[in-house]
Amino acid sequence: MKHITTGPRDLTVDVGDTIELHLPENTSRDYCWSTTRIGKGLNLRDIRFVPSNNPLPGATSERVFYLRAKRPGTWPLSLRMRRHMDLSAALADMTVTVT
Repeated sequence: MKHITTGPRDLTVDVGDTIELHLPENTSRDYCWSTTRIGKGLNLRDIRFVPSNNPLPGATSERVFYLRAKRPGTWPLSLRMRRHMDLSAALADMTVTVT
């Protein structure tokens, strides 16, 4: 099992490997990365926001996606940068059950 850190490019990994995908993001302009398609052989484990070390407005931060390769095959991964206000309610709907 390996941990692969990369930008958006085609990869070849082994089952069980973790992919750490770093994408630049400028939240001061209200844009963020989100997934639009993840192949069935990949498992999205986590999404994190890493703020910039630069305190000035407009500084570029990072959105980091953590995926696990769970079965052999060639799997698509599509991400899209869009403005927060362009996210439809259907895409933001969720249910959380706590027992």
